[in-house]
Amino acid sequence: MADDIDRANELADEHLNHSLRAARAAAVTATSAGVPGECEECGEDMPRLIDGRCGYCRDGRGPRSRT
Repeated sequence: MADDIDRANELADEHLNHSLRAARAAAVTATSAGVPGECEECGEDMPRLIDGRCGYCRDGRGPRSRT
């Protein structure tokens, strides 16, 4: 018969497994080869776009500063 500690451990294991699956799925997307082109969000010509957006726009840093 399972007690409260057993149920808590099962819940923690389920949560950990769910988090690991989500992290693996995100890593697959993040390591996509991408394509060169112009970013749809900032308009910069970049060597690697994923879903039409450069890395700066995807991660929230905004367009890279012009030098």
